[in-house]
Amino acid sequence: MSDLTESEFHRQVDLIQDRIEQALDAAELDLDMEQTEGSLVLMLASGPRLVIGRQPASRELWLATPDATLHFGYQQGQGWVHDSDDEALASVLAQVIAELTGDDLELELDE
Repeated sequence: MSDLTESEFHRQVDLIQDRIEQALDAAELDLDMEQTEGSLVLMLASGPRLVIGRQPASRELWLATPDATLHFGYQQGQGWVHDSDDEALASVLAQVIAELTGDDLELELDE
C-alpha cells in the first residue's frame, strides 16, 4: 500500500488520467474517452472498453481490460507501477491498447 495521503492519492490519479488523455489524443487513435465518477473510460472503435479507475482504500489505480484487472501502486520517483512486476503504467497501457487495436503505440506519461 502506498504511503500517499488520500488527498495526494487523488491528486496523483487526476494527474495521470490527464496525462493519459493528452498522450492518447496526441497518438490520434480511433477511440473516445470519457471521465466518469473518478474513472477514465477508453472506448476503442473496435468495441472493447478500458477503465482506469481509482481505488482509494488501497491507494491503487486499476486498469480494467477485457481479460483482467491490473493493479498499480504509486512509487515515489517511479510513478504508477504494476503491483506484480513493477512495470510502468505507460508501458502496460500501451501494450494493452496495441494488442486490442493492432496499432503500434508508445506512451509518454512522465512529468
